[in-house]
Amino acid sequence: KRRKEKKLQIEAIMSEITDPPVPDASEPTATTTDDASEDIAKLQAEIERMEAEAAALDSKTPGSSAPSSSAPGAEASCPTDANSIYVGAVDYSCTPEDLVSHFSPCGPIERVTIQCDKFTGNPKGYAYVEFKTEEAMEMSLKMDGSELKGRAIKVNMKRVNEFGHGGRGGGR
Repeated sequence: KRRKEKKLQIEAIMSEITDPPVPDASEPTATTTDDASEDIAKLQAEIERMEAEAAALDSKTPGSSAPSSSAPGAEASCPTDANSIYVGAVDYSCTPEDLVSHFSPCGPIERVTIQCDKFTGNPKGYAYVEFKTEEAMEMSLKMDGSELKGRAIKVNMKRVNEFGHGGRGGGR
C-alpha cells in the first residue's frame, strides 16, 4: 500500500514538472510585454557589461588569448608557480611584511602567502613567496638556511601536486 502511495506521489510530482499548469487566458498575466522588453533590455546591458569586463581582464593577463586548460599538470606550466618558492620553518609570529623585507634583495615580489590553519587561524609555519621574475626566484633559492626571526628557514621551489600521484595507492 505504501509503495502504491509513493508511486502515485512521484507520478503526480513528475506530471507537474513535465506538464506545468497553463494560465487561464481570461486572467491577466503578471508580466506585460512592456515589462518583458524592459527585462530583456536590462539583461542585454548586463551581458554587454560583463563581456567588456571579461575583455578587460583578458587584456591585462599576459598570454590569455588561448583558453585555460583544466588538464592534469596544467598548473605546473603556470608562470606564477614557476616564479614561486616554498619557505619552510617560518616563525609563527612572522608577518608577510617580514618575508617581503627578507626576500626583497632578491628582486621584485608579487605576493606573499602565509598558510594558516582553517579552524584556528594560527600560522602553519610555512609560506609561499611569488616573485615577478624568474631571476629573482633563482636568487631567493640561495637564501636557503638563512635566518629569519631567529630561525633557519628552508627555501625550495614551489612544488605543484599533480593529479594521480600520491594518495593511498592501489591494490586494495
